[in-house]
Amino acid sequence: MKIAVIGLGQFGFQLALALAEEKHEVVAIDVEEKTVDAIKDQVAHAVIADAQDAKVLDELGLTDFDRVCVAIGEDFAASLLITGHLQELGVEHIYCRAVNPVHERLLNLMKVEHIVQAELLAARQLAKRMGIRGATRHFDLSKDFGIVELHVPDFLIGKNLVESDLRRRFSVNLVTVKRQKGDSHEVIGVPPPELVFQEGDELVVFGTEPAIKGFSSRKEF
Repeated sequence: MKIAVIGLGQFGFQLALALAEEKHEVVAIDVEEKTVDAIKDQVAHAVIADAQDAKVLDELGLTDFDRVCVAIGEDFAASLLITGHLQELGVEHIYCRAVNPVHERLLNLMKVEHIVQAELLAARQLAKRMGIRGATRHFDLSKDFGIVELHVPDFLIGKNLVESDLRRRFSVNLVTVKRQKGDSHEVIGVPPPELVFQEGDELVVFGTEPAIKGFSSRKEF
């Protein structure tokens, strides 16, 4: 997808890099030349521009983009002004960062469909992760269900997927396994029944939070 990220503060900069790593065509936009220079070799295009100027936004052709993210947070006025300009230009899919409830409320009044409170989301995910032994990532899919990436529990090492019987024993489903290979991990796709868990494996599991907590904290098979 072709995605524009407006505002290259800490959040916007990391977002642009992450999107580029996912193979999206990223256009990173900021008014600071130093910031744009720092990212220009890591994204498809990096542009020095004042996004608060409606004419500049129009010239960038943002209506042709699949997604446009306003990553500015602390400067309410700039965030709202840029968002308003994008709406007037007819940009369809606008994602806006909100740094607090007031900012979020103002964006809601502007009928912005996609609003992200990055700090709140990060805090909630960290709280969930800290409550699950060995968890390295946590994604909420709904109020009751989530996907968690965690270190393989010691009691599973040496056992295969069939005898582990994770669904019946622990009420969790194994999505995939990331196996250590040198300094990185390779994803084993859909794990075969004969897969034997090894030390260093990262398991990606799906289930309710209580079920995943029970599974991760188990000491014995």
